[in-house]
Amino acid sequence: MAKLKALLIGEVKNYGSQNATDKLNLPWSSAIFKVAQNGEIFANEFGFEGDSVADTKHHGGPEKAVFANSFANYAEWESFLGLKNMAYGAMGENLCVDGLDESCVYVGDIHKVGSLVLQVSQPRKPCFKLSKRWGNENMATHIFETGLTGWYYRVLTPGSCKVGDAIEVIESDPVHMSILEINRLFYAPNENLNLLEKFNALTTLTNGWHDDMKRRIEGIYSTEFMRT
Repeated sequence: MAKLKALLIGEVKNYGSQNATDKLNLPWSSAIFKVAQNGEIFANEFGFEGDSVADTKHHGGPEKAVFANSFANYAEWESFLGLKNMAYGAMGENLCVDGLDESCVYVGDIHKVGSLVLQVSQPRKPCFKLSKRWGNENMATHIFETGLTGWYYRVLTPGSCKVGDAIEVIESDPVHMSILEINRLFYAPNENLNLLEKFNALTTLTNGWHDDMKRRIEGIYSTEFMRT
């Protein structure tokens, strides 16, 4: 059974310098640097207590209340960045999960961890702050290319959880479309149009994604959110 390997929260802080010559080091603010928690943390419909969001226009809210990432992905990021033993929370996740990944997490599935009941709402669209976080201007693009984006949850039942808690799939969405399938369709729609019928059948995906996918297929969806 899948389990919670790390539980993390973060505060908004400012980084960079006005005098920087490298655009990656220009001023920016974020709560992407998460701190691992040993105790039990409560979450309501807006996420975990003590966790903050800098850009409330594009992040946070009920549809992005909790961000999860798979520990299985760490090897890929370590290889890309030339690092070893990356700390939990490397992608700014709240939940670092062992035993689940984008290939077997399905939009609309309902997971229980501790007393917290969550529903998978959407993939994460990797933004430029990941590139700033790791000092590599291609980091966000690499995540987009691999589809190893992690996923967001909406909170169905507020509750608390802690490291080591089992993650139980208590209900599976009938469409059974994985986060990775959505990411493949979004990254290269013309090469994955066989997934479009399945995508269009989703009723539990966050509002706006169907319009975004339509624009992506038409070639008019901007991917500037990934660039510094």
